[in-house]
Amino acid sequence: MLSNVRYRLCGEILILFCALGVMFPPAARTEVAPAKPYAQVVSEVVGFLVSDVGRNGIRTNDNDPEGYPVPPYFYSFAINQWNNLDGSLEGYPGYLSVSYPAYTAAVGIDAFLDWRRWSGDDEGLVRARQYADWVLEHRTPIDDLYGNLPYSTQTDAVMGGGWDGQAIMPDKPPMFGLRLLRLYDITGETAYLDGAVEIADVLAATQLTGDVADDGRWPFRVVPADGTVTQDYTSHLMPAVRFFDEMAARTGSSVYAQTRDRAWAWLLANPCEPTSVSYMRWEGFYEDQTPAQQTGKGDHYSGHEMIVELMTRRPAGWEDLAITVLDSLSARYLVMGSDPRFGPYVPITLEWTGWPEGTYASSLQYARTVLLLYQALAEDPRQNDNWRVTGLNMAAACSHGQNDRGIAEDGRMFTTLNDLVSEFNWDSWYEQDFNTVKYYLEIMALEPDLAPVTECHILAADEALTSVDYPLDGVFVEYATAGGAGNERIKLPGAPGAVIAAGVDLPELEAPPAGTSGWYFDEAAGVVMIHHETGPVVVTSYVSAVPGDDPRAGGRTVLKLRANGPLGSGRVAIGVDLTRGGYMNLTVYDLRGRLVQRLMTGDWLDAGTHQVIWDGRDRQGRWAASGVYLVRGRSGQDVDQTRIMQVR
Repeated sequence: MLSNVRYRLCGEILILFCALGVMFPPAARTEVAPAKPYAQVVSEVVGFLVSDVGRNGIRTNDNDPEGYPVPPYFYSFAINQWNNLDGSLEGYPGYLSVSYPAYTAAVGIDAFLDWRRWSGDDEGLVRARQYADWVLEHRTPIDDLYGNLPYSTQTDAVMGGGWDGQAIMPDKPPMFGLRLLRLYDITGETAYLDGAVEIADVLAATQLTGDVADDGRWPFRVVPADGTVTQDYTSHLMPAVRFFDEMAARTGSSVYAQTRDRAWAWLLANPCEPTSVSYMRWEGFYEDQTPAQQTGKGDHYSGHEMIVELMTRRPAGWEDLAITVLDSLSARYLVMGSDPRFGPYVPITLEWTGWPEGTYASSLQYARTVLLLYQALAEDPRQNDNWRVTGLNMAAACSHGQNDRGIAEDGRMFTTLNDLVSEFNWDSWYEQDFNTVKYYLEIMALEPDLAPVTECHILAADEALTSVDYPLDGVFVEYATAGGAGNERIKLPGAPGAVIAAGVDLPELEAPPAGTSGWYFDEAAGVVMIHHETGPVVVTSYVSAVPGDDPRAGGRTVLKLRANGPLGSGRVAIGVDLTRGGYMNLTVYDLRGRLVQRLMTGDWLDAGTHQVIWDGRDRQGRWAASGVYLVRGRSGQDVDQTRIMQVR
C-alpha cells in the first residue's frame, strides 16, 4: 500500500485519537447508492489492467532495450490521467520510475486469479504467472543473509532504492510466498513451490529470538546482505503466520510449524496484549516513508488482517479481541459523517496517521473485514448490525471511484475518494485497481445478493481451481480442483439441473453440505453449495429442448462413448452411441482434470451411432502433447466417459 508524498503533511496528526475500546459508532445510512453493479466495476477495472496502456515509462526487463516487454505495473506504481508513467515524486529525487514489487505483485496475483475463478478468463492465470515469474527473477542475491527474497521497492527498474535504500521489508516476502503456493496448486509448476520453500527457509532462519517483545518477530527494514536493521517495528506478521501454516501443512516440517507458532505468539503477546507497551500498535506497513516519518504512526492494514486471522484461528476470547481491534481502528480512521474532503462519499476509512486520506484499497478492506466479522458472530449477542450496514455503505461509496471527473474512461480507479470531489490527485495507483478487483469479489462472495442474478459465477472455492470454464450454452460451469476434492459456492440464475463430479451425479441435499458429498441450493441467495471428494465438477442446466424431455419427467437418453483410435496427424476419433436423440456436450480433459478442448456444447445428435473427431489441439489452438486423455460426454442426465490416445 502506498501513500502519495506530494500531499503528505509530515509530522502533523490530523486525526483525533479516541480511547481504545470505544464502542463501534452508529452507522448512518448513506444516501450514496452504488454507481454501478460491482461485477461491472470489476470487469471494467480488469479491462484497464490488461490493456497495458501507458507511455514514457520503463517497459523492459532491467531497463535493457533488448529485454522483454512487461506490463506497466511492473515498473510504475501509478499512471496519471494523461497515461504517463514517468512521474518523479517528492521524496524520490531523481527517480524516474518507482514501484513496489513484493506487495503489488501479491495483490495483483490475487486479483488476476480471483478474476479467473469468477469469469473463467484464463488471461487471469497468464497475468498472474507472468507477474510471479518476473519477481522470482528479481530477488535478493542468493548468498545474502536475507537471500532469495523479493524486493519491497524498485527504482528506475533497479531493485531496491527509494526510502528502503539498501534494505528490504521482511513482512512482504510471505505475502508473495502465499501467492506462489496458489500458483503451484493451480499449475503444478515446481518453480513456484521451490520459490516458496526458499522464502520460508530464509525467514525461518532469520526470525528474532529474545524476550517477549522480540521473540518470533522480524524487523521491518533490513539490509539483505548482512541483516543490518534500518527500521525495527512492524505489526504485520499475519502473512508469515498464514504462510508458515501452509508450508508446515504441505511439508510436515516442525521448523515451519515452530516459526508459525512463535510469530502468532508474538502477535498475541504484543499488539493484542493490554499490558504490552505495543498494545494496539498497528504500525509498519508502507514502503514510501522513511523510518522517522512513520515510526509511532499507526496504520489500518495489519489491524484488519489481525481481525481476519483471529476469525480463522479462533483462540480463546477471539471474539472480544477482534471487536477491540476493530473499535481501535474505527476510532482512528473511520469517517462516518459529513467531511468536506469526501463530500457525500462516506463512510470511508483513512489509510494511516501520517497521510489521512481515504483510498479504495483501505476502505474496501475495511468493508470486507466488517462483513466477515458480522457473519462470524452470527447468533452471538456481540454481533453488531452496524458492521454490515457500514460495510455495505462503504462498498457503495467506493464504487464511484472511476470516472467522476469525466477522465480516464477506461475503467481505472482514481487514487483516493478525495478525487471524487476535487482534483486532488492525477494518478491511478495500480494497487488501488488490484485491490478493487480483489475486495469487490470477496464482498460479493460474502453478500451474494450483490452478484449478478442472471449470471453464473464461482463465488468461493476452498481448493485451487486447476481449470474453470463457463460455456455459453447449456452448462452453467465446469471446473476442476487440485486433488479432486473441495467445497465451492456458486451464484446461479436458478437451481441446477445436476451437479456431476468425475462423471457421477452428486445427490441434492436438504441442508448445506457438512462434509457430505452433494449439493444444496439456497434459493433465496441464488447460491449452490457443493462438497465433492472427486472431480472435475460440472454444474449443468437442463440442456434438452425437446418438449417434455425434462429428465425429471421420465425417459432418458442412453449414452455410450467409445475410443475409435488415432487417425494420424494428432487427430482422434470418438464414437458416440445414443438410443434416442438429445443435446450433446462432449469435452476433452487431461488426466489431471484440466479442460483441454470442448468438442460439442449443446449440439443436437439424433439417435444412433456417430463419430466425432478431435483435431488434437487445445482451446488456444496449440497442439496437445501426445498421451492419454479423458473424454466426457453428457446428454440430458446421462453421462459417460472414455480414455483416448493422442499421437502426433
